[in-house]
Amino acid sequence: MVYVIDAARAPRGTVAEKPLLLATLVTLSLSAFFVSFPAVDLAVSQFFYVEGQGFPATKMTALNTFRAFGQYFPLALTIVLVIGLVLKLIYPSRASLFPPRFTLYFSSLFLLGPALTVNGILKPLIDRPRPRNIIDFGGTEHFIHAWALGGDYFDDRSFVSGEAAVVTCLIPLAFFVPVVWRRCVFCLLSVFAALTALNRIAFGAHFLSDVLIASGLMAMLSIALGHLFYGRPGVQSCDIKLEAALTDFGYRLHAARRRAIARVLDAVTSRLSLSPALLQPAPSTKAERQN
Repeated sequence: MVYVIDAARAPRGTVAEKPLLLATLVTLSLSAFFVSFPAVDLAVSQFFYVEGQGFPATKMTALNTFRAFGQYFPLALTIVLVIGLVLKLIYPSRASLFPPRFTLYFSSLFLLGPALTVNGILKPLIDRPRPRNIIDFGGTEHFIHAWALGGDYFDDRSFVSGEAAVVTCLIPLAFFVPVVWRRCVFCLLSVFAALTALNRIAFGAHFLSDVLIASGLMAMLSIALGHLFYGRPGVQSCDIKLEAALTDFGYRLHAARRRAIARVLDAVTSRLSLSPALLQPAPSTKAERQN
């Protein structure tokens, strides 16, 4: 399971040679576009809105099933990574189920991306109502453009899309498969992310800018973390060091567990040996006294 940054194929002296810069420029351009032309968000959402019915896509079983898959697949990946880490700590003498850098990379990506950036920072700060809640689509709230601050809408905020952010964080999985499959997996994951984003727009849950800017931010983060864990000189030995650290930590946990059990047993034995009830002889019955 090897991560490869193939920047050597990009023409030298171009923006494509620096993917983080390219992702940053694209995200900034998208942000500037949607701030300058907020009507684009309304126009795109209008395609999925039916007067008197709201957003009919929310009632389609197939689309709801697809949304559930988009929610549970990243959750399943997270659970598998956690299980792999737990197994390593339980059996420290065995090799990790997944390379430690792989686990650390995706753990950092999901924690810093959807968890912190989206739900911890942007959603509390950007008070943008969802399309289904604004007056234009049968709601009661006023439309707010992307990156708007200082409003008074505090319920069920739209900017940015958490689900679009989560599925975008799955795309780097393509760089951990064999090279012959890399382009195919990358395209499949990208299509899956695009369909998830479109599904959220069709449900009236997010505007176009919500999903595109979320994807851009996660692309920036995934590239930055990829360079941090895999792109810098000398990081090839990181897996060996992390494996040794996890092994040592696992043995320490086992030793601490044995010491804790020993202390509990000693305390219980001490309590029992000092109990006055145990030191006194058992009372004899009347029949025993007569004999």
